[in-house]
Amino acid sequence: MKKGDFVEIQAHITVIVTLQDEIFSQAQVIKPFNPASIKEALLRWCQHKLQGYPVKVTNFSSSWADGMAFCALIHRFAPDAFDFNMLDPRNRRGNFELAFKVAEDNGVVPLLEVDDMLMMGDRPDWKCVFTYVQTFYKEFKDRP
Repeated sequence: MKKGDFVEIQAHITVIVTLQDEIFSQAQVIKPFNPASIKEALLRWCQHKLQGYPVKVTNFSSSWADGMAFCALIHRFAPDAFDFNMLDPRNRRGNFELAFKVAEDNGVVPLLEVDDMLMMGDRPDWKCVFTYVQTFYKEFKDRP
């Protein structure tokens, strides 16, 4: 591992901790702290933002496995970046590459790798997806 890799990893950890602190503080205003309620609130935010897209998001694992939910979420905020209707759920690599690139171009911190998502198959680690989706929330929470 190079020194630059360590700095990059440390920067990602800082972003994650900051995002979690922000979400936790907002959740505490609503109800006493409950980690499950934070996960549920972020899931509801995704479902709200993805209304009108032909994707069904019910969790932070299998719902994101083909890359279509990531594409829909970033398309919601960058509709001119690509034609969502031309995407194919069978093209997982292409979907992840597109979503992650457009997301990064729009300020989302790149926490997931395409190859990691492909290796996880149809049941990605929910904690990885949840953490990455928090960065979408952080970047886009104030946009309609």
